[in-house]
Amino acid sequence: MTKKSHKLIVEDDFRFLLIGISSHENDYRVSWAMNNNLGMFLKRCENLVIYNSRISRNQEFSFYQYTDQETLLHYDLISNRCDDGFLLEELSNIDYILKISGDGGKSFVNQLTNRLKKINIITTAFEIDPFALKSRKKLLF
Repeated sequence: MTKKSHKLIVEDDFRFLLIGISSHENDYRVSWAMNNNLGMFLKRCENLVIYNSRISRNQEFSFYQYTDQETLLHYDLISNRCDDGFLLEELSNIDYILKISGDGGKSFVNQLTNRLKKINIITTAFEIDPFALKSRKKLLF
């Protein structure tokens, strides 16, 4: 009698929205501006530590979080730069990544992006397709 084998394929869950933010200000100033202008309550958390196999060491990125209990959306503001590289190397032109988890739609992202652009210390903001990124697995935490 032959054995049956079943293969379990688990795919990564990339059900989140990404917004790239460019600003010449420090992370605490960007989070403060977003809190004041967008009604968020981003709070500083421990740095996001990711092992970079290309340089054979850990990289640390500043990290802020906020969960909106009313809309059930979770926001992560992550610095894209550290002393020895980038979180998303293919997007070296952006300074911060805003990761939004929850049921936010396309119109929500467009509205949020337009509101971010109106903040005077933010140079630009734009939506990023996570499936277009080679290093998207770094955002699964």
